[in-house]
Amino acid sequence: MQPLRLLIHITFSLILLSQFSACQNKKSAALPANVHWQQADYSRLFLLGTSGKDSFIALRNPADTSQWMQIAYLGNGTTPTGCMKISRRKRIACMTAVFSGMMEVLGTETRICCTDNIQYHTGPNCRKWFAKSNITEATKGVSLDREKLMKSKPDMVLTYFIDNKGKKEWNAITQQGIPVLFLQNYLENHPLARAEWLKVLGWLTGKPDVAEAYFNMVEEHYLALVNDVNEASQQEPTVFCNAPYSGNWDVPAGGSYMAALLRDAGADYFWKNEEGTGKISLDIETVYRRAKDADFWINPGACRNIACITSADRRLESFSAIKDGGVYNSTKTLNKYGGNAWWDYAVVRPDLALRDLVHIFHPGLAPEEQELVFFEALK
Repeated sequence: MQPLRLLIHITFSLILLSQFSACQNKKSAALPANVHWQQADYSRLFLLGTSGKDSFIALRNPADTSQWMQIAYLGNGTTPTGCMKISRRKRIACMTAVFSGMMEVLGTETRICCTDNIQYHTGPNCRKWFAKSNITEATKGVSLDREKLMKSKPDMVLTYFIDNKGKKEWNAITQQGIPVLFLQNYLENHPLARAEWLKVLGWLTGKPDVAEAYFNMVEEHYLALVNDVNEASQQEPTVFCNAPYSGNWDVPAGGSYMAALLRDAGADYFWKNEEGTGKISLDIETVYRRAKDADFWINPGACRNIACITSADRRLESFSAIKDGGVYNSTKTLNKYGGNAWWDYAVVRPDLALRDLVHIFHPGLAPEEQELVFFEALK
């Protein structure tokens, strides 16, 4: 396992170092001097740093990773130029279930004073805390109620944005002197890179050692599974993803998070060689011609049975994956409101997501009694 881990770490480190050098050339003044920066093992979008007892978090601009989007400072001294000071962290507005899931594994969910759509959060401890504390819900759907958020009196806000318009909506909060941190972990293109943002949450909540230990456990399990698949040298089953919608069929690009997860699980994903880290929009006929004989179909939209899938297009009945029982969706673990653990818990536990897929694609590598956590076979 060690050679595999070393290879992955070297690859990510080389990418990060090249970006770091560019940043030093273009934006060297943005990083405070005399700070020991700790490179992430997988993430390309954050750095952690220390200077004596002071801590720093540097967040890259996802649109141009040679630039720093934000630098947060946690310390008792004078705030360095260009840094956002975080003075208190007892009341946190956590504006996505992804971050609340990370706070739960760190044991810090009771600091959450405000969040987005409550029903989407699936962590059992978060659910208990939300009910007990009568937590503020500042987002319904996609609309932020700034007044509600401000009334919850957060010490800081953890959120993300999709575009510049979404980012600008938070200006009114920052103008009130409340630190707003944009944690863009959803843009990482490897499961371990997304999970590594647990370290950022650990630093922000004063639990860096807990975060480090937890991530190391996840990483070790994940890499052990990859190693098992590679050593088994079994035939790679053919796989495709997602479902048609409004005449189009969007599939993950070859450099995407999902493509990496399928690759690590020992599957032959049809669009693995397509460039990009997002999605590729195809017409139904293209996917039909390419994937009708595939062994497995993963994540067919919101459907939880075959009748739901085929009702959209009768041609889908002829797919081999449907006829041979190879359709699986990540809809097994839902709360009573429809919140799906795939969108929060699987981010911090990609090892369990990978274990599910290894079990599906290579059942001989998994104990017979092992149950799937996130995926279910559709019938």
